[in-house]
Amino acid sequence: MMTNEIKNIVIPVDFSKNNVNFLKAAIAIAKRHSANIHLINVVKSSLLGTGSAGIGKFYYHDNTLLTNSENLLDQVKKKLEHAGCTQVETYAAAGSVARSITEYAVEKSADLIVLGVDYPKKRPGFIASNAYEIITNTFVPVISVPYHCTKHEFQHMLFPVRDTEGVISKLQPVLPIAKRNKSKISLLGIASDKIHNSLLSVSNTIEFLKVKLARQKVDYALQEVSIAANAEDRILRACKSCNADLVAVNVTTEKPLAKIFQNNFTENIIYKSDIPVLFYRKKKPEDALAQFVTIPYPMFPV
Repeated sequence: MMTNEIKNIVIPVDFSKNNVNFLKAAIAIAKRHSANIHLINVVKSSLLGTGSAGIGKFYYHDNTLLTNSENLLDQVKKKLEHAGCTQVETYAAAGSVARSITEYAVEKSADLIVLGVDYPKKRPGFIASNAYEIITNTFVPVISVPYHCTKHEFQHMLFPVRDTEGVISKLQPVLPIAKRNKSKISLLGIASDKIHNSLLSVSNTIEFLKVKLARQKVDYALQEVSIAANAEDRILRACKSCNADLVAVNVTTEKPLAKIFQNNFTENIIYKSDIPVLFYRKKKPEDALAQFVTIPYPMFPV
């Protein structure tokens, strides 16, 4: 249901100084939803088995790294509890960072993952960043918070409507956040010049979303509906022009062969956004029949 509450939040931490603003945002989100917090730190696989020689013997540091992780997690837990978070669990893992976090989120029945992001010094390229791997490999909604961002409340949300799968079901994670924050939602229609009837499809979807938002008594406004060759640039410009606190996007991983060495839509949004981003990945593609059933005639073209 679209009124599902956010009860369990997974927060990956790496103990860097950059975590200050990110943790403030994560705490604010958890407190507004009275959610259980699950802190996780993952020791990278590449660090396991490293060691040092002493008195003719070689000592491996894997257990030491995990013990250190557990101690640091306990320190973060105490800070969160001091800030008013009453339900905090910690977990130290070893292995693949992204895989460990996504599996842990499923194990804890997480409703949301909140993670800090920063633009990498070198473009991820073929080796995706942890943030990108998490976002594109989990069906749990993810809020990415830029390390430099100080916005903790989501009073104005930008809701881009593109001609892509899962736009309507993106309301599932958006509504509980909008209601808790008493947010105003701005609908931004972005059609593709490469898809036939894209503008009509986007316009119809927006009309349907208006009905849904009105029934849920959520304040909304239509910003515009237009054709844009570069959706991510249009979204990022709109965030600044309407002073949004949060932007909700559908995860897409398409990358044409001609642009294999460039960031795709999701990567650009992750690393170029100055505000928190809510990423939603739909479990099952919406086929034509499903959309026809979801959007009643005459809103859906026949």
